[in-house]
Amino acid sequence: MWRPAGIALVLLALAIGSIFWPAAAPSTLRDRVATVPVEPERTLTIAAFGSSLTRRALWPGRLKDALAACGIGAAPAIVIAQAGAGSPEGADLIGTAPGPFDVVLLEFAINDADLIDGVPRAVSRSNHRRMISALRSRDPEVAIILIATNPVSGVQKLKRPKLMAYYDDYSLLAEEADTGFFDGTARWIAADPGPEAVPDGLHPVPAVEADLYTVPIRDLIAGTLGRDCKEP
Repeated sequence: MWRPAGIALVLLALAIGSIFWPAAAPSTLRDRVATVPVEPERTLTIAAFGSSLTRRALWPGRLKDALAACGIGAAPAIVIAQAGAGSPEGADLIGTAPGPFDVVLLEFAINDADLIDGVPRAVSRSNHRRMISALRSRDPEVAIILIATNPVSGVQKLKRPKLMAYYDDYSLLAEEADTGFFDGTARWIAADPGPEAVPDGLHPVPAVEADLYTVPIRDLIAGTLGRDCKEP
């Protein structure tokens, strides 16, 4: 017969295991396009909100030329990102952003998923709904794209064992709120650039990331505008 102390230890072990057991990585590409009406000849204004991953990324700076290569005019993308930012900070960043924007990319799940400094999944989803609502209240026709980024490893994976579940939530939230979703995680896994591409287990080498992400993000933006972005 199990003694109460033994039962308590088993329950404790199960609880700890449920916290640290990693969520499954995506097995398929889950990009989602949500079209919005934009004047064909309009020069797009693009903003990328996010954490240090977005702040140090090269792909936002490459979008202008990438879009121009398929006949879409865009101003240089504005990066509004903060090291350590999760969705609570994201709401503040959006509140103080200049705007309005034609296209907004949101990347905050990486820090929401942190066991130490993050927030529960339900809170993350609620915060993102508020950000989406705030952006649409300023500009009802803004195109919003949620961004899932690279997997993490080592200590960073121990700190973020449920990161893939937070990215799953992005995919589901995109359906619920009718936004776009860019599945950078599935692309990263498929390309398998190796551990040297994420030397600290969290931050990808910006050039490697940009080579992998710029064109598909460009294509997703084009699809959002109802355009088929094919380079000549």
